[in-house]
Amino acid sequence: MLTGESTLAFLLLHDPEEAQNLGLHLPLESMVPKTADTVSDLPAQLTVRTTKQDPLEQDITVRAQGRVFTHNGRFVWSADRKYALKDCVDKPGTLYVRGSLPPSGPSGFNAQQFPPYPSREQETASVAGRVIIDFWTNEKITAVFKTNAENYVFGGAGVWHTQA
Repeated sequence: MLTGESTLAFLLLHDPEEAQNLGLHLPLESMVPKTADTVSDLPAQLTVRTTKQDPLEQDITVRAQGRVFTHNGRFVWSADRKYALKDCVDKPGTLYVRGSLPPSGPSGFNAQQFPPYPSREQETASVAGRVIIDFWTNEKITAVFKTNAENYVFGGAGVWHTQA
């Protein structure tokens, strides 16, 4: 079983369902009895509002169980407005936290959104990709938020062989 911190790092790139395919066990509260290193998976909502295009400024809010994270304005790291988070209101997702909700106070964050995928069907519009935000202090990762948007992963089986 992964530790709580390792679980949060895993969830930055993968969904909980993928852990089983990889032979990993995540200590998610919805799946195992609660322990000191359990990761809670809490319903949450994301709101993003672009307030200025150049330089890019956005208001980002994540809400879960009475706790709210807010970012207002510019970004510390260079942000290319072509790749900004898409505006949304109360987009549902999950906030994964190790132990309890992050403490009140300052928090760093990294936010990314998978690109929209054009549909192969003519009448179907493309949809915005999944948003992932990781939250951290100077000491450790404290939470990971993911919207429920589909990430359109394809998988299957193949064969490794020696090239002739």
